Amino acid sequence: MGGFWENEPRIQNDLTIVSSLIDNAIEHAHPFVKGLLTSQLETRGKLLRPALVMIGARLGNQERKNEALRIASVLEMIHMASLIHDDIIDNAGTRRGVPTLHARVGAKQAVLAGDYLLSRAMSLIGGEEGDLEASAVANAFSRLCESELEQDAGYGDFSISTVTYLRRIAGKTASLFALSAYAGAAVTQAPVCLQRRLHRIGYNMGMAFQIQDDILDYNGNPDKLGKETGRDLSSGIPTLPLLEALASERSLPVEQRALHTLIHKQKLTNRNISRAIILTRELQGIEKAKAISNSYAKRAHRDIQKLGNEEVSYLLLDMFNRLSKRTT
Repeated sequence: MGGFWENEPRIQNDLTIVSSLIDNAIEHAHPFVKGLLTSQLETRGKLLRPALVMIGARLGNQERKNEALRIASVLEMIHMASLIHDDIIDNAGTRRGVPTLHARVGAKQAVLAGDYLLSRAMSLIGGEEGDLEASAVANAFSRLCESELEQDAGYGDFSISTVTYLRRIAGKTASLFALSAYAGAAVTQAPVCLQRRLHRIGYNMGMAFQIQDDILDYNGNPDKLGKETGRDLSSGIPTLPLLEALASERSLPVEQRALHTLIHKQKLTNRNISRAIILTRELQGIEKAKAISNSYAKRAHRDIQKLGNEEVSYLLLDMFNRLSKRTT
């Protein structure tokens, strides 16, 4: 989790327990699989999803905190497995500056390791956990898989609409954020109105987060990101900055649509990618994507301010504000 939570010991302590639960979940795996996953666990990120679970859990019955911690570990394991599969699909060599599992051991073994992590996660879910039903977790995971499949099937298609892009990231990212925020409150049986509000907060946070992440692929610092900018372009993935830039360019005469011409080349070279990034910036693609991200952030802020719990509102707003300023 790095230093993201170092100023929030309340959350950091919870996430230390979550990390231990994940470690314990793979403790009895086959030594080879355990070795693969142990190295993967060493590159954990900010643990945003389990943090949302534990923040939401503060609105409910604190005697059910252990159940919330277990669900937090489950959702992080699902997220980690999805990253392993993402890296295989994207043929990504690094993540957070560290070689990906598939780059180190090959796609076949990485797929199996990801599948094992998923199976262990799902085995930790009962029929009902407080007000949280197992079907809610399964449905969010189904949406994640559907969005990944749709994105994979559309690689190289830069003509998709903004609506299609938003639907994809809603399934790929926002659905798990929404489930995480909701799950903490549901497991601890907080009032149903608060459970629903947290679901909306998580969804809007997830949408804003993913758009910000996609923006960083166009204007981020490669050294801080741990990866080169333009990776989405090189992988044939259309994201919001590019789509907004292309929309702006449609107002120009056909012969002046340099970005359209560039991205529809049969092969995007490194030089073409660099040029496409420059054109996306010049066409205000980044600014327009930021405006859409900010619209989701404002919706989340409105709901956060209506929670009626000063501690939870502070933790969510602080988390949101620091994510908005991130460079990695």
